[in-house]
Amino acid sequence: MYYFQVYSKLPELTEEMMERIPAHRKKIDRLLTLGRLVSYGVSAERDALWMTFYAADELSVMDIIADLPLSEFLNPEITPLMFQLTPDLVTTPSWN
Repeated sequence: MYYFQVYSKLPELTEEMMERIPAHRKKIDRLLTLGRLVSYGVSAERDALWMTFYAADELSVMDIIADLPLSEFLNPEITPLMFQLTPDLVTTPSWN
């Protein structure tokens, strides 16, 4: 398994996009719970999106993105990462 950073510019928000956001958010929450999605962020201007996936390969990432309710509005750029550090991956000794 490898980490992949995905970046996409977002188009101006439309009514159709807004209708899909609840289903999209539910899918994102599920991917986060499963550990397939490590992080998800949208710019304050709502014109860019960043996602970090944990997947077997780039094709797997593309399949996950294709299944997102907002996928047709994304133009994802996928970059394989050497590593991804998050607070939960940094171990600290227990002094108990």
